[in-house]
Amino acid sequence: MIVATGLYLLALLLITLFSDVVFGVNAQSLAYGPLALSLVVLIYIALVDGPPDFISRWWTSSPMTVVGLLFVAGMAASLPMARDVAMAVRDVLRWTFVFMVYAPVTRAICDESGRCRLCARAAAAFVVGFAALAIGDLLLGGGAAHAMLGTSVVTHEGRLQSIYGNPGILAGMLIVGFPLTLSFALSDRARAGRLAWSVGTTVILGGMLLSGSRAALVAAAVAAAFIAVALRRWWLLALTGAVVGTVGLLLAAETLDGPPALGTGIRSLRRRMLIWSVALDLIAQRPLVGWGGSQLRHHQHSGFYRAHNAWLDAWLDGGLLAVVAMLVVAALVLRRAWGTAARRRANWLDPVHIAWVASSLAVMTGWTVRAGIGSRIDWLPIFMMFGAYWEQAPSADGEKGAARSTQELDGALSYEKDFLPAERKSGRGGAVVDRSDQ
Repeated sequence: MIVATGLYLLALLLITLFSDVVFGVNAQSLAYGPLALSLVVLIYIALVDGPPDFISRWWTSSPMTVVGLLFVAGMAASLPMARDVAMAVRDVLRWTFVFMVYAPVTRAICDESGRCRLCARAAAAFVVGFAALAIGDLLLGGGAAHAMLGTSVVTHEGRLQSIYGNPGILAGMLIVGFPLTLSFALSDRARAGRLAWSVGTTVILGGMLLSGSRAALVAAAVAAAFIAVALRRWWLLALTGAVVGTVGLLLAAETLDGPPALGTGIRSLRRRMLIWSVALDLIAQRPLVGWGGSQLRHHQHSGFYRAHNAWLDAWLDGGLLAVVAMLVVAALVLRRAWGTAARRRANWLDPVHIAWVASSLAVMTGWTVRAGIGSRIDWLPIFMMFGAYWEQAPSADGEKGAARSTQELDGALSYEKDFLPAERKSGRGGAVVDRSDQ
């Protein structure tokens, strides 16, 4: 299991690195290697140590399997409609790997609390590290990234792109990382840990501002509000509301001058509305069967490769089946978010799980205006959120008598021991965990 986990962490590093500008190959595609090897190791462990029930534990028990089958089926059915068949086939193969390998490996790695926390902290550390590299290099003149890219680290619009060669890709990485670092900054038991994660959160926020992505800032606000409610940090909720309200008023008055992300963005919004209109027209022509993976570029002359909305992109690429799959994802994420905020299950109250739910909400917020159906790092929090460990605690609404192992019981109680204030453990201040079956 150590080998499988190490391979998975290597894949996370490559997924976070992303850049094909520097290496000539998309690092997220390079991550397929260690992910595939990790799956092989996991299957070997399951067959040797037993019982060999990995199919039911990693595939059939995960809601992502149904989502993946729907999505890939829609993409495959749309292949005959594609103008660039090779590109459409690559998309089918890519998404097959994402849902049939990346998702079950994540679920297998995440079936134990310690490994899930390790992966969460590693992913957050990778994001902070690359954000710090981007900002630090910019402060020093951008020489390192310029040497790797062969171009400026800042676009002509004043947006930081660093080694990613695209400010939107940089922002997408930061969207995933911000909820993780913020949750850890609020819940880490060690003062040094809280300080380190607070610094990381600040670095990520700085990167969001410099990237010029307004979607990233909105996603950060959504994530912060959810974390505040889930962890009952009401001061954070009030602070988030105050910042959002103040910035909104200043933007409406067009008096705010600063980083690109705080601009009014009227031109960007108009361009989004233009491509959404084109996408809806194309969907109306083929509402059941899409146009094939990544084919929008061949059907319009507005300069866009994608519709800049995940659900529209899915409908264009894979027709009705693909958009239904994406709607199911949205429904599952929102349902888990509601259950977590309402404290339905003990394990869902673990700060790491809360961080993954917040990150999933942030990703979905970004999907409303960002290009594509999400990169591999976008799916990381969603796959992690549905990891087996978080399903092991019974609901507070009455799954009485559910059979649980000693490990599962310890997992359900670990949150109370490590994170709840003393008055909540003793029952004062409102019931948090149903102990009737403990």
